[in-house]
Amino acid sequence: MLSRFLILLFYLMPLVTLGNPEQVDQDSLVVLLSGKKGKERLEILNEVATQVRESNQKIAFSFSKEADSLASSLKDTSAKSRALENIGWIYYRQGNWQKSFEYSSEAYRMALAVGDKLQAARLMNNLGALYYEQMNYEKAIEHFRRGYELATEVDDLYTRIRSLNNVALNFTQSGNQDSALYFAQTSIKLNEDAGSPYLTSFAHRVVGDVFLAKGNYDTAQVIFSKSLDLARAQKVKSFEAGVLHRLGNAFLLGGKLKEAKEVLSFSVGFCEQEGFLDELSKSHKYLAQVYEKEGNIQKAFAHLQSHQIYNDSLVNKSNRDRLNLLQGMFEENLEKSELELLKAQNENQAFRLASSKRNILILSLGLAVIAVLLIRMYFLNVSVSKTNQDLVSKQKRIEEQNQALESQSAELSVINETKNKLFSILGHDLRGPVGQVKAVVDLLTGNQLDQREFESLISTLKKDIDSVNFTLNNTLQWSMSQMGGFKINAAEFNLRNTVDHSLSLLESSFKEKNLQICNQMEDEVMAFADPNSIEVAVRNVLNNAAKFSNNGGSIFIFSEKNTDFIRMCIQDQGVGMSEEQIKAILSDSYTITKSKPGTQKEKGSGLGLQLTKEFVRKNGGEVFIDSQIGVGTKFCIQLPCTPLILDSEMTQIQKSSQVQVTA
Repeated sequence: MLSRFLILLFYLMPLVTLGNPEQVDQDSLVVLLSGKKGKERLEILNEVATQVRESNQKIAFSFSKEADSLASSLKDTSAKSRALENIGWIYYRQGNWQKSFEYSSEAYRMALAVGDKLQAARLMNNLGALYYEQMNYEKAIEHFRRGYELATEVDDLYTRIRSLNNVALNFTQSGNQDSALYFAQTSIKLNEDAGSPYLTSFAHRVVGDVFLAKGNYDTAQVIFSKSLDLARAQKVKSFEAGVLHRLGNAFLLGGKLKEAKEVLSFSVGFCEQEGFLDELSKSHKYLAQVYEKEGNIQKAFAHLQSHQIYNDSLVNKSNRDRLNLLQGMFEENLEKSELELLKAQNENQAFRLASSKRNILILSLGLAVIAVLLIRMYFLNVSVSKTNQDLVSKQKRIEEQNQALESQSAELSVINETKNKLFSILGHDLRGPVGQVKAVVDLLTGNQLDQREFESLISTLKKDIDSVNFTLNNTLQWSMSQMGGFKINAAEFNLRNTVDHSLSLLESSFKEKNLQICNQMEDEVMAFADPNSIEVAVRNVLNNAAKFSNNGGSIFIFSEKNTDFIRMCIQDQGVGMSEEQIKAILSDSYTITKSKPGTQKEKGSGLGLQLTKEFVRKNGGEVFIDSQIGVGTKFCIQLPCTPLILDSEMTQIQKSSQVQVTA
């Protein structure tokens, strides 16, 4: 084993520079693999993939996939586990936690099957990282410590150091700074024997986090600077980005505003160029605090806005990824339970069949005594029939339990989806505007804004408050419609008055874009429906028309009437909608669509048109959309003129005619 490792190290040495052990020349890799076959090629593929998976994920992924296929053909379970472990780690770095969990779990089962403790130790670190992303630090530390124990048993120093660093990182996140410092210093001591600059940089960063949390800002600055030098020497950009905003924050908290601004300004440009969004968000946040301390309110506000935009996007993505990972873990546990149940059923059935065979054999041997045989067969037949009935009865109960389990799982998925959508609306569409209002109010109460600066921000504040008010109204109306006992109180009313009232409420939105409103409806347009819910529907359609209209455009409002129905239409000259968007809005299923920004970057929740569709249909009406990209959209609401014979709880009519859509 040692000789094979030395040979592989000899092959890899020309590909790896001393300054950056993970920077690999692709052409040299082709030369290295040329002519290599079988297990020799498999070992090189796995080792190179492990070495470069932090710096060149494309090469690492390609090599790991080939190693997986080759290990399957060679029936090498340990090597296949190594390949799947690399693939799982690459998916983790890409943010695809669900796939990372699937590959890492499968690789761990393979490692245990062949008794590969080193591979199991590596995979404990992979799985611990996934628990870290769930913020389940206690479970993550448990996995990292198990990885350290396994690595110690096989005397693998690199994996021991990696495990110690991860334990220290999780202790900093859970607030146990003394334990974090102990494990980080232990890692640094072991590093003196390992000689790994990458892991030393990580450990120093964790130590810096500890001293920063304890308020020792000067010490934290020195340690972060050392960690940054190590990261730059090795050219690991992700580490450089992670240390830059920490160093800037340490300077900020230590009162060194000049050094903080220099480091954080560089960090913003560096992270924007390399696409490190989490580090970019933190850099904007700290830089806003620097400018606030310097009294430059405009720049502070601009950086605070950038932080909120990136942070909202990252929070939403993180929530979705955590939900997907939790769902994957739940499904895996569910599959395990089902497999165990099926296994028990098969064992029970096999036992019953074996018993029947033995009984039949005994009966065959007793043919010599006819009288005894007939009596014996009679009682045995009765016993077998009863046993079969019991088995059929148990099988039916098991099937009923499985169906109930599937039904509960489906209900849970629907509940989780609805909850996630509602939290996304409240978190994304309300927190951003409210946060901006709070920031301005804080500056105002702290006497950091003069009258001129406040007046320059007042229009932005009004727009944010209007957006929050509209989103809250839609969210409350949607929540009420989802509650049991929601009633439609239909009555005859003048639809023209409802339209006029909604126009007055949205007058500021029309004036902001210089929109011309052409209301061609008659003075009296009578409809039979719930006036309150129809007003919500009309206001959402008008708001949507204004949102996607271009500056200086026109919005036309007119109505048509036949014997049983009145149809009111709102036609704009805006950006229009695609056929896919219209089908999603008008589908029978209830879907909160992702709202697109308006022509002036206006935000929306995605609830408005869904509320319109639901409320109109509850009132026995229907919605029709005719739209063309770049030309505009005509949105029509059809309502009954007289009471309809409807279900006691719903006022939904059958769709006797199809909605006409122009893409």
